[in-house]
Amino acid sequence: MKRIFMLLTLILALMCPALAGAEVSSDKMILDWTTSKVWVNGGELCVTGTFVNKRNDVAITKLNDFIMRVTYTDKNGEQKQFTGRPVKFPLCKIPANGSRKLNLNFGKFADESVGNWVTAQTYTFTYINGARF
Repeated sequence: MKRIFMLLTLILALMCPALAGAEVSSDKMILDWTTSKVWVNGGELCVTGTFVNKRNDVAITKLNDFIMRVTYTDKNGEQKQFTGRPVKFPLCKIPANGSRKLNLNFGKFADESVGNWVTAQTYTFTYINGARF
């Protein structure tokens, strides 16, 4: 029991510097999202895009929140808007000056066709200053 306690204490001590330096931000000068595809798969809205870490001294460690607004034209030619969050947030570790392509599932979606789409998004993420991993 004493060994387990010592091991857990050591692990927590090693993690504290990384956790203490972590900051939460929504600054698009650090992390930028570009949507490349929007489609409906099995009645669920899916989006593919790329996050780009624009800084060379910051490592992105986690995607905290992501709200997307999709303005699209349905099959009748009517312009509509969908706003939602992904069903699940994927792991999003991005090294300094790196990028990561992600597929996001936004859940149930009523329209079967999405054409002429435009997206706008708001997101927050966690990053560590000075990390380059």
